[in-house]
Amino acid sequence: MSVRLRICVVGDLDGVHIHRWVRWFVERGHDVHGVSYYQPLRPPPEVNVHVLVRGGAEAGPGGPAPGEVGWRSTARRLAEAAAPSLWRLTNGLRYRRRGLGRVIESLAPDVIHAHYVVEHGFYAALTGARPLVVTAWGSDVLVAPRRSPLARAIARYTLRRADLVTSSNGYMARRLVDLGASADRVELVVLGADASFLEAGETSVTLRSGEEVPPTVISLRSLDSRLYNVDVILRAMVSVRRRIPDARLLVAGDGRLRAGLERLAHRLGLEEGVTFLGYLGREALRDALSSTQVYVSVPDSDGTAVSSLEAMAAGCFPIVSDIPSQEELVRDGENGFRVPVGDAAALAERIVEALGRPDLRRRALDWNRQLVRERGLLEANMARMEELYRALASHAGSTRGRLP
Repeated sequence: MSVRLRICVVGDLDGVHIHRWVRWFVERGHDVHGVSYYQPLRPPPEVNVHVLVRGGAEAGPGGPAPGEVGWRSTARRLAEAAAPSLWRLTNGLRYRRRGLGRVIESLAPDVIHAHYVVEHGFYAALTGARPLVVTAWGSDVLVAPRRSPLARAIARYTLRRADLVTSSNGYMARRLVDLGASADRVELVVLGADASFLEAGETSVTLRSGEEVPPTVISLRSLDSRLYNVDVILRAMVSVRRRIPDARLLVAGDGRLRAGLERLAHRLGLEEGVTFLGYLGREALRDALSSTQVYVSVPDSDGTAVSSLEAMAAGCFPIVSDIPSQEELVRDGENGFRVPVGDAAALAERIVEALGRPDLRRRALDWNRQLVRERGLLEANMARMEELYRALASHAGSTRGRLP
């Protein structure tokens, strides 16, 4: 292997996407460090975690409130809902006061990588540490800057100070440039599906001719945010089951909205048609996808979702929101369907059509698996990211890790 890199990650260290991103670099033998304000509940395995504020008496002013666990306190949620960008500005000052810059300087990393432009990207940018990579994930570019002038200013500040910005699709890349990123510093890097999902696609139910399999739809998006409109999928399934009585919906994932969604399914009379699976490990997820005909993801806003790539690799026919970022992924009526955001009736029509057209699903399967091979494989994209890290590190010189 080539020279080992020291990588410092600033982000939500409990987040599944951060875990998947850093795992590749840990397995490659790189020295990966993560910085978190509070102790993560589930830190990434084999990552050296540096906690700025610990619980109890050590926390002092600005530390965790009684009963607060990580970032999940009720107070935080209320503050974010009322004025999210003011909360981000406050957090930026808290991170700076608690020594984010000093920790980064002491680590002297080859590269600092912050995830989510208007939050951890902003906090890292405030330190002035270099070289800085910032990754955009979706709503940090497509939603927040449009809702608030302060969020837009935070995004501009962050992007103009980043040495490299990564995006998962061309539409988001163009929005990043509009917000102030230099076009020559924006790269497309997708946190994609690992190759084992392509292997699962070789046994997809779509390819099993003559086998009696229930018509199945699956949702994989987080149950922690209303952004993903899982309630719309439930409402659509009422109409689907009127026309296809044995159709069923699998809802994978977990989050604070799960209990409410389960109650909604009960009120809609979907007890026999919907199964909430909870969190699925990689092997269980592959098995579920290879036995499912249709994948549904209809959020208000989106990047290139890992779950969409995994589902497409495993042979599921995708139905996604009709928003600009999805046009590069799904051509409506060819390799999937795009439906208007929030339209349960239109979604139901498309689900029924997809379940009733095995010929369309088989044609789309080859197309989608090839798309993942060419653009959406985790291994290829992380190898590209490694090259970009090395290029930044080689040009960083004496500026690396310094404070302003």
